[in-house]
Amino acid sequence: MKEKVIYLLLILLLLASCAGNRKYDDLMQRADSIMNVNDDSAKVAIRMLDGVKSQLPEFSQAQKMRYELLRHKAMNKACITFTFDSVMKEVVDYYDHHGSANERMLANYALGCVYRDMHEAPMALEYYNKATEQADTTAADCDYGTLYRVYSQMGFLFSKQYLPYQLLDAFGKAEKYAYLAKDTFNAIVNYQNRGSAYYYLGNTDSVIAINLHAASLFKQIGDDYNAMIALGCNFGYYLEKQDTIKAKKAFEAYFSTGYEGNLEYEDSKAYVLCLKGSYYLFVNKLDSAYANLSLSLKLCKSYSVKATTTKALAQYYAKVNQPAMAMKYALQSSEYNDSDLIGARKTQLQQVKAMYDYGRNQEIARRAELKAKRSTQINYMIVFACVVLFLFLSYVYRKQLALKKKRIAASKLVYEDCLLKLKRLQEEKAQLVAEKDKKLAQIITEKENAISKLVSEIHDIQNRYSLSSMSDAYLVLKNSSIYKKIQCIEAHPLEEMNEEDWTELADTVEELIPNFIPMLKNRVSDRDYRICLLIRLGIPASLMARLLNLSDAAISKSRKTMLKKLCGKVGKPKEFDEYVLHIP
Repeated sequence: MKEKVIYLLLILLLLASCAGNRKYDDLMQRADSIMNVNDDSAKVAIRMLDGVKSQLPEFSQAQKMRYELLRHKAMNKACITFTFDSVMKEVVDYYDHHGSANERMLANYALGCVYRDMHEAPMALEYYNKATEQADTTAADCDYGTLYRVYSQMGFLFSKQYLPYQLLDAFGKAEKYAYLAKDTFNAIVNYQNRGSAYYYLGNTDSVIAINLHAASLFKQIGDDYNAMIALGCNFGYYLEKQDTIKAKKAFEAYFSTGYEGNLEYEDSKAYVLCLKGSYYLFVNKLDSAYANLSLSLKLCKSYSVKATTTKALAQYYAKVNQPAMAMKYALQSSEYNDSDLIGARKTQLQQVKAMYDYGRNQEIARRAELKAKRSTQINYMIVFACVVLFLFLSYVYRKQLALKKKRIAASKLVYEDCLLKLKRLQEEKAQLVAEKDKKLAQIITEKENAISKLVSEIHDIQNRYSLSSMSDAYLVLKNSSIYKKIQCIEAHPLEEMNEEDWTELADTVEELIPNFIPMLKNRVSDRDYRICLLIRLGIPASLMARLLNLSDAAISKSRKTMLKKLCGKVGKPKEFDEYVLHIP
């Protein structure tokens, strides 16, 4: 009973644990949905996520990674500056092997934003590019919302680096994917952002056209506020063109909204005041011009705005006929322009240095990777060569082993054949002896002689050739058809060798022992050469005499004569036999 209670408690704890995990998943899902409503709601999502931060130890690995990913996403939408990259690097490493394409894209995008805030533009661009590579635009659930933000951020980085063509491409793709995400407002914004590229290229007409078209698009979606701002953005360009009517229309549109510029830019208010002052100066409302320009100069901090404001003040004093003051502000404007130019050059030098350092580190990493890859390839080649060598040696060994077994088998066949013949002759002898037939005495003697020769041959085989070391030529000759024919002739006294048999004998020996031709055939007569062939075949002298229709003495004489002729020495016929048998 006690065991059942413990078992039940364990089940309840497991269910509670699962319910807790589902609770965290549901909370993160709600936070993600809230932050997707608008950028202001991201702060609400951050508070929701911070509320469960103390429970992170209870999260699974997947939940921890998703928590950090959503928190960084919310911080980015809430414009909270990132200061370190360690957490997001861990998140990116995790999602490189887990999760969906959308999660991998979001993780790389978030890490790119971290490097953006840390002023590491090359690293930011690298992870933005990685984010675009993760996007699966063929999938029905592709997160186009994140994708257009990636390209938009790339566009802003290119803008800071004065790269107009890359800027055009990035904002063009941001516009495309914003439309696919059904975010028409941001699609128009990214379209309008392309105007800065034409400004860098000195094509103000294109900038004006883009702003006018953006204003028209905003009106189509009922956003009159942003339409008026887009129209008002042309105010400065119309001033440059001395187009009073359009400048007035743009000015009224811009300032009717009460817009004070991008609040993230510290000199936004001073810049707007400078624009107002420039317009009033342009339409000869000198008091209003002076009031706005003076306030702008008091508030502004950047050299670029100071240069623009003091230039306008110089124009103001020129109009009110105060040349000394006009000269003073003109000189100040020149100094501010120089300071702004120096600052811009420093920034560009820092960017170039960052790009150089990044490129150099990438090249070092690429070389190290290439070196490691080559080392791996060499190791694979060595392993492959060893495997091939092992297989080759195994093949050679198996082939030699098979050849050795074949030789042993052939030797055993010859050996067993001799044993069978010996056994048969011994049985015949025993039968003849038992009958004690005097008429068969001669036959018995012949059988004894044959037995003696076979015993001698067996001993010769056993002594001179081990079953595992007999030469291939010897075995093949003993198993050849011509050798069997000679054995048949030996058993049948009336049989004889014909020319075809001699030819077959010569071909068989010459094929197996090619040295027979230069060492014997070309140096002796045909009759003597046939004696040499029979010697190599192991035929006894008495059978040689019968096969060649010669006497035993003639056979012995021929062998002694060839010994003297070929070997240059006087000796016994057996010595010539040894010479012939050892021709390789």
